[in-house]
Amino acid sequence: MDKAYWFFVDREMKDFVQDVDIFGCLRDIHWDFEDTWEWYEYGSLTDALYINISREHDWTKGNYESPVLLRYTRMGTDIQQIGASISHQLGVTVFYGEVAYKNGNDITLLEEHVWDHKCHKKFR
Repeated sequence: MDKAYWFFVDREMKDFVQDVDIFGCLRDIHWDFEDTWEWYEYGSLTDALYINISREHDWTKGNYESPVLLRYTRMGTDIQQIGASISHQLGVTVFYGEVAYKNGNDITLLEEHVWDHKCHKKFR
């Protein structure tokens, strides 16, 4: 199981990625897609900073009913600060916890933290 942030947003990834500070400053962020998923990626798992933000799509647009998954790996990262920042900047509720991959694209999300965009603070 991996740890990740996730949230739901009714916008295309290319439209909201630039609105979040932790992505906007990255010059070498890479976009790619396959038959089911699209993603932005920066760095690699062996780098000091690795970011992967992904969501299912249907070839014409993102699947807005599927969560956007964000893996953000950096030494000394404050998960509270990242979650609150994304929630505030996108106006969405952000979750953080375990992501378990099952068969194919089936995933289970087990929340540990939640940031509510309406009050801009962690409530769990």
